[in-house]
Amino acid sequence: MRTAARLLTVGLPLLGLAAAARPARADQCSPPRMMMVLDKSSSMQTGTINGATKWSIAVSALDTVLTQIDGQAEVGLMTFPKPNQCGPGTVDVSPAVATRTAIMDALATHPPTAGNYTPMSQTLDVAATDPSLAAGDAPRYVVLISDGWQWCDPYDPGTRYDGVDSVGRLNAAGITTFVVGFGGAVDASALSAMAVEAGTARAGCDPTNDAPTDPDPCYYQADDQAELIAALMDIADVVSVETCDGLDNDCDGEVDEGLTRACATACGAGAEVCVDGAWQGCDAPQPATDTCDGVDNDCDGVTDVGCECITGETRGCGETETEGACSPGVQTCGDDGTWGACEGSVGPSNEMCDGVDNDCDGVVDEASGDDVGNLCEPGAMCTDGDCVPVDPVFPEDESEEPVGQPAGCGCAAPGSDGGTLGGLLLIGGLVTAGLRRRRR
Repeated sequence: MRTAARLLTVGLPLLGLAAAARPARADQCSPPRMMMVLDKSSSMQTGTINGATKWSIAVSALDTVLTQIDGQAEVGLMTFPKPNQCGPGTVDVSPAVATRTAIMDALATHPPTAGNYTPMSQTLDVAATDPSLAAGDAPRYVVLISDGWQWCDPYDPGTRYDGVDSVGRLNAAGITTFVVGFGGAVDASALSAMAVEAGTARAGCDPTNDAPTDPDPCYYQADDQAELIAALMDIADVVSVETCDGLDNDCDGEVDEGLTRACATACGAGAEVCVDGAWQGCDAPQPATDTCDGVDNDCDGVTDVGCECITGETRGCGETETEGACSPGVQTCGDDGTWGACEGSVGPSNEMCDGVDNDCDGVVDEASGDDVGNLCEPGAMCTDGDCVPVDPVFPEDESEEPVGQPAGCGCAAPGSDGGTLGGLLLIGGLVTAGLRRRRR
């Protein structure tokens, strides 16, 4: 699509080169059909802007615009009144491509200084039924340019908004209307209402405006030649916009070129492109099957439905004690969102002589009860994690004849009960020493 700015700044020679560089698709060219409906009331000749009549300014502006769009739209012309006073306008030039010369010839005669009124609504009703505009499948448009009010002599205030009804009839015929007010004497309220009815109200406009000087009118307000050209070029740009229909709407030799639009899914926004008359390739995030991953994959507002956990997540399990040999295990969340078996958990066990706190009570290789030898086989004692043999302690050989003692010393004689008691005391001392060594 060529924008109005490019048309104005680049010019026809460069546009011709650009078109030649692209493969032609003239057989699919479907230019818009546009009827210029121009006010030819006497006020267009008597009213002036910067010393020039509004009529001459309007004709010059149309010439500039037609020079730019002559090959890209089917343009026709209606002027009103016809032939004078309040007669509805008729078609001066039927819409066709390259009608600039014919239209300029039809505008060569200016309106009279008196006797021509402003039958806008009557002329729009003629446009709605004229075969040159109504026929065909191309998009169809009316561009109304007026410097005044809906007015016939004598003036009837009840007809002020008749143009709104006429625009409604154009809508019903499939014809879109653009409204341009020219100069400071227009009926801003009626023109705004017509633009709103047509569906071409300008973005952010104020439909309650009642004067042409009010800000943000819903119609195009032009107060000099430059503004009139800008308004008409903006409209030309809108009506010649390329659409996604498989046709060369702007007649530049390309079909559906450069067309993108926003698209969206439940998961977010994206964009898609037009290919052969159809919108394709929306790159918005697509809903997916919900998995146990902490993400709302199907974009329904609920995350991980039916999942106990997130796949790959781990947690402690089994034993909670961390003293000695004891340690917790680990559970891993599977692909189905459920916890797997507890692995690696170590709980307390019977104490062994191995330098480890097997029963996880904070003491290594401790005996149970009063039996110092319960961690090792008889004849061995647990020392530094190993069962160490203990040398046996034997009593003296009683078969040897002891050395006699002097009489009267009060000592026990050899072989008496005193010898037995001494042996027991010796064994007790060894046991005590062993226990002390065990509990170091």
